[in-house]
Amino acid sequence: MNRLIALVRREFWENKGALRTTPLVIGGIYIAFLLMSIFTTAHFDNEMYTFREAIRLLASQPAEFRATHGYEVVLGSSVFFTGILAFVVFFYLLGALYDDRKDRSILFWKSLPASDTVTIASKLVTAMVLAPLIFWIVLVITQIVMAIIASLMVLSVGENPWTLFISVVNPFKAWVMILVSYLAASIWFLPLHGWLLLVSAFAPRIPLLFAVLPPVIFAILQIWITFLKTFTLNTSLFGLIGDWVANSPAILAIDMHDGEGGLSLGIPLTGDFDHSVTLANILDRLFSVQMLSGLVVSAVFLAGALWLRHRATES
Repeated sequence: MNRLIALVRREFWENKGALRTTPLVIGGIYIAFLLMSIFTTAHFDNEMYTFREAIRLLASQPAEFRATHGYEVVLGSSVFFTGILAFVVFFYLLGALYDDRKDRSILFWKSLPASDTVTIASKLVTAMVLAPLIFWIVLVITQIVMAIIASLMVLSVGENPWTLFISVVNPFKAWVMILVSYLAASIWFLPLHGWLLLVSAFAPRIPLLFAVLPPVIFAILQIWITFLKTFTLNTSLFGLIGDWVANSPAILAIDMHDGEGGLSLGIPLTGDFDHSVTLANILDRLFSVQMLSGLVVSAVFLAGALWLRHRATES
């Protein structure tokens, strides 16, 4: 366990730009846009009349409405963080085992008292636990800072931020839901993580090409062969991957129903699961047949990555 923790710390220090700086930049962008909107409003309306009227209109709404709306705002502000986190994890895993071979440091790392299994485990822990946790912490801090700025704005127009939203909105429930969705999505996308580590372990160069091109070629051939047999376009690997993303337990989209919009788990394009943002729906995905098949596929990929890592040389 101590060796695993030490290797995870090594991964953090070697990828501080992606794991630490990136979420901080996103948080800074959120705060900058909020301040820009405040200054823009003040420029066009020196008396802040429009903002005051909007606040009074919000204050006239029932507490249940403000609580629900505030809860969805806290959840919704995580979507951009989630998208960037996915890109960070994707490219981190793509270079996790490739970079050691590229800079010819693999023999040095293999000479240390840490097995290849622990090394690959540290890559997975970094991608599946450490990166989501760092993004989540920065997201929470960002939302706290934005709430303080919003409270000062509400005070400036003579209203009480405590009675308006602070006392009725429960951010802790939303924050826990976001963290659970992050960790659940890490498990859900384990097949992708395994594939990226497998590619990272064998790609001689340009691992992105090896990660993307084989699935694309396979899917195109699958569509072509199926079309020649049936003259119809049935579900291919593209459709399988699309359904897997759509059924993700991550909070990704807005689900429109009965003229109203609400945040949803994944993308509400399939009926395999309920897309409402609840803990039960997240667990329903993790204990499903689809997840079981995903674990089998990921085990095959990770075993291949471990086998290649065992036989990796300086060349």
